[in-house]
Amino acid sequence: MIQPIDPEFMRTPPQEQIFTDATATAAPQRDERTIRRMNTKVKIIFLAFLLGFVLVLAKLFMIQVVRSDYYQDIARRQYESKIELPAERGKVYDRKRRLVATTVEKISLAVDPKMLDDTLRVFRTLAAVTGKPVENYLSKIRGTASRFVWLERAVDSPSSVMNAALDTLEASGLIKIPEPRRSFAYGSLASQILGFTNSEGTGASGLELGWDSVLSGKNGYIFLQRDGRGKKRPIPDAPRLDPQPGYSLVLTLDMDMQTIVENELKQGVEAVAAESGSVVALNPATGEILAMASYPTFNPNNLLSASPELTRNACFTDTYEPGSTFKLVTAAALLEEGKITPNETVTGAETITGRDGIVVVRDEHPVGTVTFAQALEKSSNVVIATLAQRVPNPKFYKYTRDFGFGIFTGIDVPGEVRGTVKKPHEFDYTTKTYMAHGYELSSTVLQLANAYATIANGGVMMKPFLVQRIINAAGEDVQSFEPQRVRRVVSEATAKTLTELLCGVVERGTGKSARIAGLAIAGKTGTSQQITEGKYSKRDYNGSFAGYFPANKPEVVIVIRMDKPRKGYYGGDVAAPIFQRIAQKFVSSGLVSVSVGAVSNGSDTASSASSADANKVEVPDLRGLMWSDALDITQNLGITLKAATPSAKTGTIIVSSQKIKPGTMVKSGAEIIVGTLQPDFVAEKITAASIPDVRGMSVRRALTLLHAAGIKTKVIGQGGIVVRQEFRNGKEPLCILDCVRE
Repeated sequence: MIQPIDPEFMRTPPQEQIFTDATATAAPQRDERTIRRMNTKVKIIFLAFLLGFVLVLAKLFMIQVVRSDYYQDIARRQYESKIELPAERGKVYDRKRRLVATTVEKISLAVDPKMLDDTLRVFRTLAAVTGKPVENYLSKIRGTASRFVWLERAVDSPSSVMNAALDTLEASGLIKIPEPRRSFAYGSLASQILGFTNSEGTGASGLELGWDSVLSGKNGYIFLQRDGRGKKRPIPDAPRLDPQPGYSLVLTLDMDMQTIVENELKQGVEAVAAESGSVVALNPATGEILAMASYPTFNPNNLLSASPELTRNACFTDTYEPGSTFKLVTAAALLEEGKITPNETVTGAETITGRDGIVVVRDEHPVGTVTFAQALEKSSNVVIATLAQRVPNPKFYKYTRDFGFGIFTGIDVPGEVRGTVKKPHEFDYTTKTYMAHGYELSSTVLQLANAYATIANGGVMMKPFLVQRIINAAGEDVQSFEPQRVRRVVSEATAKTLTELLCGVVERGTGKSARIAGLAIAGKTGTSQQITEGKYSKRDYNGSFAGYFPANKPEVVIVIRMDKPRKGYYGGDVAAPIFQRIAQKFVSSGLVSVSVGAVSNGSDTASSASSADANKVEVPDLRGLMWSDALDITQNLGITLKAATPSAKTGTIIVSSQKIKPGTMVKSGAEIIVGTLQPDFVAEKITAASIPDVRGMSVRRALTLLHAAGIKTKVIGQGGIVVRQEFRNGKEPLCILDCVRE
């Protein structure tokens, strides 16, 4: 039986009740501590958020206020781009304001090999323009991992027909980039003076380098904005800076004189089988360079075939021992110091006793006892070396330096060297003896020309220069350069006496080959051995001639040097005849004025023949040229150009044939009749007889002509000159050109 529970039993004992009360008191205390901890955490979190907020605000302040320009610029770059606007490079003119060098826009081609489609069509079109084989372009993209490959830089298409082919050429992955390139109107003419520019359009040599800061101008810029499709459009309110075109140069050169000089120099070098040759022609009264040339030369429009040796202007970058042309200085010192007179009798001995020893000097043709004038006419080394001992070493050195040897002339084009001259304390017992007739010192052709110009100008030296004036795009003068007097070297009386002595050299002495009947010419021949393997060679010589005319009132000084001629070596044989032909053509063409009666009246047969030769010009190869280009060339040569079809003078016309063969000599003013065709001409029936004969032409000219006639072509070989052409008459007529390198 279940016993009932005693209510008293259910009552909490006193001690348990006390524990419960204590627990009830501790609970609020724990909650209070928890709350405090939570509050602390909340405060920390709040402070962290507050600090972060402050940092964000600070960053925003930095971005939007302190460095706002910087970040705005970054933002702009994402949708804006700054495009540089290149300045147009200045032009170059000759003294008659004929354009010599300018800038034209050409197309450079590149490809993305991974995107390029229709590869063969693209390469075939380009090969037809350049004359290079298709394989040349295929090899550039074969096996490359690059996404950008250059095919051609500044494609030099020979005609508007070729330009049209490039303009219409489109393909995925083909990149066309317009690039300004320097164009030289006269090709290789005066190229070593003008120099050339690099791929960036900056001057790299010659006047292009020396005057680059004047010619280059200042580039401008424009901002473009990229739209949603990624295309760039101009921003109307964006800042824009228009480019400032470069200034142009007007030179002292006369391109008519330059043409004569270069043609005669080339023929002269080839006639005597010389390694090279140099000519300087200048105005003695002003120092203006009228013509300056070295041969071999190069074409700045085609730099691939140009070597450093060809681009160098040897007239002032190469030195040589001048030989007997230096006797001008020795004679001037003797006359100015009163140590000799023209009619004084002198005797040539083969040994000259110096202070410290004996020096042997010989003449190939001993002169015996003669007057000083006769000794100079016969170019006696013995007499000149003997008389030089009368001038003290310091005085002799002073005259050498005063005539410009061993110092820069200061010509306004880079690359000039000063040559070498020993100082008086460096003289030994041989120095003055050999210097007297042009050994133991070195000179440039320009220095020698300036020395002779000093005598031609009455004893006063002028500074040679090439830039006459700087003009702006409107043709207005920005700066002009006046002739600069350097110093008086000898008296006018000494200069006059020397001129008379030098006239005797041409009339009766070693310079007879430079003589022109009826025209007074003052000049001196020079022959010097070259040093080969440390000793004077018996095979390598310098043959030179220096002179000026008309002797009574000199207008032109011309100095010619032949380097290592093989068919003769005396200056009178290898250089004087070139001087004679240049001088004759200068006079007969009216480029140099002479007083009435100064030139032969024509009774002299030799003179008449020489004048007749001077009036002749060589017919150029005009085939494949644009009508306008052919017209410019013939006008400059004094030839009349006539089209077989008169109406062919309008529109784009190409010369297809000429009745007088290239290279033929004709009289100035002769008429050259040429056949022409228009680029859109297509023969009704193309036959072997209707295809122009392009053999002997350059590949580019041949392609221009054949494309203009609507004839498809295929080039075999590595470009250069067409040696054979073959016509294949099939479904699509084809002309095959076989080419070889020049």
